[in-house]
Amino acid sequence: MRTNFTVIFLFFWLISLTSGVRAQDEKYDAAYISLVKEYTLNVDGSMDYRYIKQQKLFTYRAFHNLYGETFIVYNPADQKLKINDVYTLMADGKKIVAPQNSFNEVLPGYAANAPAYNSLREMVITHTGLERNSTINLDYQVHTEKGIFPALMGNELLAENEPVQRLEIRVRVPVGQSLYYRLFNMELQPEKSSDGTFQVFSWKLKDLAAISVEEAQQGVNERYPRLVFSTSDRSEAVFSFITNQPAFSFALTDEMKKEVNAIATENRDKFTIALKIQEMVVNEFRMYPIPLKAALFQCRTPEQTWNSNGGTSLEKSVLMAALLKTAGVEAAVVGVVRTAFSDENIVTLADLEDFAVKIDNPARGTWYFSVSALNPVNLKLTLPGRSFVSLEPGQKPVVAKSETPKQMVKVLGNFIVSSDPKLTGEISVYEEGSVYPLAGVLRDRKKIKNSISGGLIGNDTTNLKESKLNTENGFQAYIAQSDKPFRKDSDYHYFNLPVSTAGIENWGIKTLSLKRETPYEIPAMADESYSYSITLPSVFSLFTPEKKLEISNKAGTFVWEVKSRDGKVTVKRQLKFSNRVFQVSGYEDFKILMDYWNNPWYRQLIFVQGKQ
Repeated sequence: MRTNFTVIFLFFWLISLTSGVRAQDEKYDAAYISLVKEYTLNVDGSMDYRYIKQQKLFTYRAFHNLYGETFIVYNPADQKLKINDVYTLMADGKKIVAPQNSFNEVLPGYAANAPAYNSLREMVITHTGLERNSTINLDYQVHTEKGIFPALMGNELLAENEPVQRLEIRVRVPVGQSLYYRLFNMELQPEKSSDGTFQVFSWKLKDLAAISVEEAQQGVNERYPRLVFSTSDRSEAVFSFITNQPAFSFALTDEMKKEVNAIATENRDKFTIALKIQEMVVNEFRMYPIPLKAALFQCRTPEQTWNSNGGTSLEKSVLMAALLKTAGVEAAVVGVVRTAFSDENIVTLADLEDFAVKIDNPARGTWYFSVSALNPVNLKLTLPGRSFVSLEPGQKPVVAKSETPKQMVKVLGNFIVSSDPKLTGEISVYEEGSVYPLAGVLRDRKKIKNSISGGLIGNDTTNLKESKLNTENGFQAYIAQSDKPFRKDSDYHYFNLPVSTAGIENWGIKTLSLKRETPYEIPAMADESYSYSITLPSVFSLFTPEKKLEISNKAGTFVWEVKSRDGKVTVKRQLKFSNRVFQVSGYEDFKILMDYWNNPWYRQLIFVQGKQ
C-alpha cells in the first residue's frame, strides 16, 4: 500500500513539474512561465527591442477578454517590425502555429483623430488555438533606425498583472559603451557577460507576484521593482534632442499673434492672461493621446498644432508656452516625471509621463498649468510624488519637486430657524492648500459657494458678503437661507449638515475593505472641520443625543460634538489625518476614522416638533 502511495505521489509531482505552473498561480487568469525583454544598441547607432513570452491561460476570461490578442505599435517610416515566432501549445500539447490571417495591421486607436500621426501602425496578432490551460508563445522585435532616439533608454516595471515565474531584462551595448542603471525597490546586481562585440547586462528574477488590484495604491505601481537605464548621463545632450527641434523656437504666425493681442488688450493682469490662454489651448484644441515614445520623441511646431486644431500633450504645452511668451508672460514647458524613480546620473526620456506649462508671476509665484484640463489648483499642489523637469532650449534641465499635498477646509455656520420652519443666517468657508481653487474662483466667482452642499446659499451672487482670495488660501462668507431646510418624517425633522464637496467628500471613499495587502494613499493630508450653531423656535427640540466623541489614533483624529442649551444647538464635526500614505499596519486606524466620517448618524441632526 505504501509503495502504491509513493508511486501515485511521484506521478502527480512529475505532472506539476512538466506543467510549468505553480498551483498558487492558478487563482489568476493567467501566468507568465517566461518573459524576456531585450534592448540592444547596435554599433551603427540603430536599436532593437525584442520581446519573448510564454504565457499560460487558466480562465475563459483570459483569452476572451485579456490576452487573446497582442498589440504592437511602431512607426514604419523609422522602425521595422519582425515577427520571429507565434504559436500556441494547446492543453493536450498540440502546437498551433498562427496562420497568416492572424496578423492584421491597423491604425492605433489613440491616433484615430490625430491626422498628423496617421503614419503610425499597430500590428494586431490574434492568437489561435486558445483554451483553458493553453500556452501562448510569442517572439517579436522592433528595429529603430539610427538617430531616432537620443540614447538607448528604458523604464521597466518588473511586475505584471499576472504572476511571472521567470523574468529577464537584457541590455546589450557595444564594448566600451557605458550603461547607467538603477534597480529600485530591490537589491539585485546584473549578470555581466560578453556576446561578440557586445557587453550584456542581464537582470534575472523569479517568482514575481502579480500587481495587486487594490485601489488607492501608492503612486503608480510605485512599490514594485523598477529598472531604469540609459546609455547617457548627460542631461543637456538627451533633453536637447527635444528642445533643439524647431518647435522650441516658439514662433507664431500673424494670425496667432492677433489672437494673443486681443486677450492681452482685454486683460491687463498677467495671471488673468495666463488663465485665458490656458482656456483657449484646453477648450479649442483637441488632445492627441499619442505616447511620447510612439511619436518618436518628436514635437510639431506651434503653427502646425494651431492649424491642425490639436496636438499631443507636449505639442499643446509648446503652443501654450509660445502664446504666453508673446503675451509677455514668462513661461516654460516642463515634463512631469515620477520623483521616486528619478536619478540624476541616469538621463532618460522614458520616464516623461506628461507635460505642463510653468509660469513665474510676481503676484502669484510659480504656477504649473495643465494643457488637458482647466486645473483650478496649482499642479505643484495636486501631483504628489512628481517632479517637473524644465525643457528650455540651450539650458540644462532643472528639476523641481511637487509639494506634499495638504488641504484645509473650515466651514462655519450660524443659523436661525423659524417655526415655519424656515432657515436664515450666514455660512463662511475657508480653504487652503491643494483644495483651494484660486484659478477656478478667478474664472467663476461661484466656485467655492457651489461646492457647499445643502442648497442653503442659493444661486444669487448678491449673497456673497465677504471675499478674501490670497494666493495660498481664501475665505468667503455668504448669506444663508432656505424655505425647506429639513426633511420631515412625522414629527421628526432631519437636517443634513452642509459639507464641502471639494474636500474629503471629493475623494469618493465610501466603503473600505476589512483587510489590506498594500499601503493606502489619500490625495492629501487633510484637516476638515465644520462648526454650526442653530437657534431653534420653542416648538422644536433636539432629538439627536448630546454627545462628545473624539477618536484619536496613529492615522489622525475624528471629532463629533453636539450640545444643546437654551434653544441653541451647536455641532462640531472634524476629520484630520496625520499621514497621506497609510502602511498596511496602519490601515485599520485609517479605516476606523473614515467609517466614523461616513456614518450617516454623524452627518445629520434630528429635531422633533411639539415634544419635550
